[in-house]
Amino acid sequence: MSSATMDPAGELARALHRRGDPMSASAFLEVLGEVVGGSTAPLTAGERDFLLTHAGLNEQDLSEQGRAATQLGLARERFTLDAAALDGALSTGEVAALLGRAEANVRRSRLVGDLYAPNPGDPAGLRFPRWQFTADGRVVPGLRRILPAFPRDTHPLAIGRFMTQAQEELEGMSPVDWLAGDGPVEPVLALVEDLGYL
Repeated sequence: MSSATMDPAGELARALHRRGDPMSASAFLEVLGEVVGGSTAPLTAGERDFLLTHAGLNEQDLSEQGRAATQLGLARERFTLDAAALDGALSTGEVAALLGRAEANVRRSRLVGDLYAPNPGDPAGLRFPRWQFTADGRVVPGLRRILPAFPRDTHPLAIGRFMTQAQEELEGMSPVDWLAGDGPVEPVLALVEDLGYL
């Protein structure tokens, strides 16, 4: 077991201290619970017995400290996934320069679905994953029809992987390469619908 699993409260307190102690560890955990959606309600005796018997958990896992460790782990994994999804992504200004457009035009293209930038509430501003742009600086066509076909809660990393992985149904090309080569949108849409569990 890592020290993070053994002492999540200590790890959190040290991390907050490195940032100038902007809040207490308990206040941070309350905020984290709101963001992650974790329940702060205590487990019923039946829930506790079920988890101990069938889920491979022990008393330490179900303690307040164990639950905090789980929430921290989930938050860390979510952060890692979000960071991976936007690795190499372009800012609004960079997309405007790439496409030779005004920034307002880039934002408008996002709103109508011709460009993809997840997490509009990000304080760092919009970030446009690089996969939607061709090597010669064009936008991959068809995004306005394809992106809404993904289930609403599909993580941007899953969308990026799908769009860049070779597909037999597309003659071994990725959806990005298929669409950039003027392939029709319908086969890509069919694949997205078939993989609706993404």
